[in-house]
Amino acid sequence: MTDPRVDFARRLRALQEATGLSIRRLEVESERTPRRRNEDRIRLKRSTIAGMINRERPVRPQLANFEVFVDTCLRVAAENGISLPPELGNRESWDEAYRELRDHVDRYPRGSAVPEQPPVVEESKPSLTRRNVLLAMPAVLAVAAAAVAVPLWLRGSRTASTEMPDDDTYGSLGRLLSAPIAKDDPVWSVAVGTLNGEPLAVVGRADGTVQLWNPITGRARTHPLAAHDQPIYSIALDAPTAVSASVDGTLRLWDLTTDPPTSARMGDQLTAGVNSVALGVVNGRKVAVSAGDDRTVRLWDLATPTVTGTVLGDRLDTEVKSIAVGSVKGKTVAVSGSDDGSIRLWDLAAGTGRLIGAHQTTVGTVAIGAARNRILAVSGSEDGIVRTWDLTADEPAGTVLGDTMHTAVKTVATGTIKGTTVAISGSDDNIIRIWDLTTGHPYGNGLTGPNKGSESLAIGNFDAHALVVSGHWDGTIWAWSL
Repeated sequence: MTDPRVDFARRLRALQEATGLSIRRLEVESERTPRRRNEDRIRLKRSTIAGMINRERPVRPQLANFEVFVDTCLRVAAENGISLPPELGNRESWDEAYRELRDHVDRYPRGSAVPEQPPVVEESKPSLTRRNVLLAMPAVLAVAAAAVAVPLWLRGSRTASTEMPDDDTYGSLGRLLSAPIAKDDPVWSVAVGTLNGEPLAVVGRADGTVQLWNPITGRARTHPLAAHDQPIYSIALDAPTAVSASVDGTLRLWDLTTDPPTSARMGDQLTAGVNSVALGVVNGRKVAVSAGDDRTVRLWDLATPTVTGTVLGDRLDTEVKSIAVGSVKGKTVAVSGSDDGSIRLWDLAAGTGRLIGAHQTTVGTVAIGAARNRILAVSGSEDGIVRTWDLTADEPAGTVLGDTMHTAVKTVATGTIKGTTVAISGSDDNIIRIWDLTTGHPYGNGLTGPNKGSESLAIGNFDAHALVVSGHWDGTIWAWSL
């Protein structure tokens, strides 16, 4: 007999997909959903949602989390004119299903014997999500998805762009670096660099493991390394050192020179999850800067990793979702993005920060890059907009890149492709876009291959090529050599 928890999780997942909501978007939208009993609104955490829809060992959701999950999906479907099948769109039937699940779990805790029932054969039906309807996959992507079992670099395909030199070649189709290693195990974070003269990609997964890859050969340099108790939302790399940040409220400092690499917790476990981490140098000392759900930006000294990071400025009024580090006019600075859409610029030596602008809603990703004589921050938001901020200006003003995407921007990265400084973004419409930061115009036609949205992106350079690595919700890792 199928575990009713699994059946219930499958049904919740079907509702989420039919509504066209990613886990991250569902997290944001949940806070807007009124409670049924006039209680304070709650925001579902990504880890809570992932546990509710896990295919293998789902948790029975608490009543409040279940109600907010279902009510959020039904509200979004109604607001966007999405017609749901009766088994998914009726709130009363959901409540009855939850009562049945609760009764079953109370009678048969996980691991206890369940009376056998006659097998039921169900007709297999293809699922059709709102995203499938609105964004039908082009034929070239379908071919790429079907061909990923052959691990080859596909180069030389020309894509038209007035922003690219006439003699340039630009292969947009990527290579599958890794298939999923487990169900319900998204790759939330990636970082790119070099180690011992070889290209290196470091990835962090929802199961709390870290793994090292060679993105050129396509070979894993390590097996998945146990690290955190919960998903790893961010990895910062300055080989031979890396720092990972997790929902479990901890940072871990990695020594990549050992075989296998080893890690140790930095400071105390914080009271809430750490969403992002970046590395830099302040007054000659290597530091990490973290952004957390405890509403802080913290500075950590890598020379004294057992000491908990110092809070910069005051604790904010909102959760801090993203952080990036760079240098402006000789000063090491950080840019943070918050749950309320605010963008702040931090002087790391002085330990002070100031508001420089805002998006309409959550800024889950930021990056910093240099374009000609300017230092630019790039921010991506749940409002579907990518903005640049000129940090060399006395009063930075946000400039929109491209059109509003009408879907959440989940990750941005900055780097260079053939000498051109670019920004790369991944969003919930499953498209990876590239912009020339000098002109603000598109660079080529983006990157293709994956059929799921990118949750994390990193770009580096090796052997005269730009290497781009992306991690995806379906657990895959993709790479491009440009």
